[in-house]
Amino acid sequence: MDILSRVLADFILLIGRQAQTFWDNLALLNFSLPQIFLDIVLVAIIFYFIFSLLQGSRALHMLIGIGVLAILFILSKALQLVALGWLLDKFLTVFLIAIPIIFQRELRMGLERIGNTKIFLNQRARQIDRMILNIVDACEILAKEKTGALIVVQGTVPLKEFVDTGVMLDAAVSRELLQSIFNVKSPLHDGAVIIEENKIIAASCILPHSFETNHSGLGTRHKAALGLSENTDASIVVVSEERGTISFAREGKMERHITAGELQSLLLRALQPARRNGKELKPSHAINRKNKRP
Repeated sequence: MDILSRVLADFILLIGRQAQTFWDNLALLNFSLPQIFLDIVLVAIIFYFIFSLLQGSRALHMLIGIGVLAILFILSKALQLVALGWLLDKFLTVFLIAIPIIFQRELRMGLERIGNTKIFLNQRARQIDRMILNIVDACEILAKEKTGALIVVQGTVPLKEFVDTGVMLDAAVSRELLQSIFNVKSPLHDGAVIIEENKIIAASCILPHSFETNHSGLGTRHKAALGLSENTDASIVVVSEERGTISFAREGKMERHITAGELQSLLLRALQPARRNGKELKPSHAINRKNKRP
């Protein structure tokens, strides 16, 4: 017990000495408070960027292991364990040289992310753009194959009551996954896919139907899309298995027989209403025309 207490005391004293040395260096350099604050904020941003980059990857576990070794190295210095300190010192020196090799993939991804980042470009906007492209590509392929589909993109109104009627997925939106879900041989093809925060939350969900008399000629999927759009601010895409056409419903209105390009414009207007690249998105041809096709 006395040994453990002494180890903890030595460790605390070492940390205190290091902190005091750091503070004394700051005092000698005569930094102003704004400079110190800016320095700390920038370091915090760098660490946040590194951890967000490594999150969910095997490299994060390696980084934790390295952190444990670093703590052991500090303890060896505090307890004056010469052999252990020498061994860890050599290991950490070699590791610093090996970092570019061990974290090659993560470093490349990080540099690519920095290179693709514009100062005022919102990361969420880029994620929505990728999601829209995946939805449009999937719908275009499904329409050519005459495979029915019903895709819901949640707005500000929660859709939990409809999510609970389906099968939970919580998967990233991709063209391949959407095609697989709506494949007629898939057990999840009958129903709607609900997307929230760029993820497919659930599939095979049951939606309310619209009982408006002027919608009597529409199919089941189209009525479900209109029914949901009348009560929420969701954006709903429908692919007809009979005609192989694409429709878009929002705010109780439906645009039918639209092209993939028009669908992309409609989704952009619905999900990215703010300015993009400094310019307001202009209404698409699909929005200006009303029921020109039967």
